[in-house]
Amino acid sequence: MSTFCLTVDVWRQPAPDAPGAFETHEVPDARPEMTVLELLDRVNALREAGGLDPVAFDDGCREGVCGKCGVTVDGVAHGPERNAASCMQHLGAYRDGDRVRIEPLRAASLPVKQDLSVDKKALRRVAKAAKFPVAMKALANGGCISCGACISSCPNGSGQLFVGTMLKELPPLARTEDERRERSAKVLAAAEEEFGPCSLLGDCVEVCPAGLPVENLSAVARENLRARFGRRDAPAGD
Repeated sequence: MSTFCLTVDVWRQPAPDAPGAFETHEVPDARPEMTVLELLDRVNALREAGGLDPVAFDDGCREGVCGKCGVTVDGVAHGPERNAASCMQHLGAYRDGDRVRIEPLRAASLPVKQDLSVDKKALRRVAKAAKFPVAMKALANGGCISCGACISSCPNGSGQLFVGTMLKELPPLARTEDERRERSAKVLAAAEEEFGPCSLLGDCVEVCPAGLPVENLSAVARENLRARFGRRDAPAGD
């Protein structure tokens, strides 16, 4: 089994309000089939062998479906492989002697808790605006895993792919047109407070592990227009 040496620059930040900086580690036995999270496991094993505290990072199912993990690798949310979560990002593109920079997902609405771990409560606050169980069902129906990569990839910190996916799937879950309008209005208001405006660049769809389509972005504009001009007698599913 071939191995190679990687120089890994890892962001360290002890607390949300504390300053942070990169620490450099040499991993002499990286393998192409290793994932980014397994690389961090190896960094931590080397640190712990030297009596040092481990690097904190968000972890989950490691199957790319729970949305809990997420780091930025060489400036790209999740990593260089398109539409793959951090736990599914492999090191096959790296060669012996390469340098890898790993830092948190970067966005004002995703503040750092410690090291590589970020606070994703902004996503939950927007979901709660539509009644949390209903919002989670809508997101599940749309395929969104709420990882936050779309927000981190956007230069404006927009959550439009997340919000648009939710809004696209909410109408069939509403019993009446009034209920639909009320839920959508609350989601839009919460999203405006938590996230920045859409950049229209489409970076979000390139990093989304669920491969959500760019068409989902239009649901935000559609619901805004509906809130302003929509017919009260329209069917709830329209």
